[in-house]
Amino acid sequence: ETLTLDSFAPRVGDAFAVAGPAGATELVLERVDSLGAPAIAGGRAPFSLVFRGPPSPILPQATYAFVDATLGELEIFIVPIAGDARAATYQAIFT
Repeated sequence: ETLTLDSFAPRVGDAFAVAGPAGATELVLERVDSLGAPAIAGGRAPFSLVFRGPPSPILPQATYAFVDATLGELEIFIVPIAGDARAATYQAIFT
């Protein structure tokens, strides 16, 4: 609940180590997008994170431990949203 869009905006382009079912992988934070105003006055404004990773293996929709030198270890729920021969793309939404 303490994480905000501003927590991640400076991390765009950074790689996060992610513990997946087939071992550790690296996902790069590609975009941080605002999703509008908070649903509750004084609440956190919703935002989206888009990560890019290797084309295989595709990480299934689940919560993973992400590790960043600045933010530390974070539990983030991601969903695969696209993929091709070059990369897989994942999204996390914070409300």
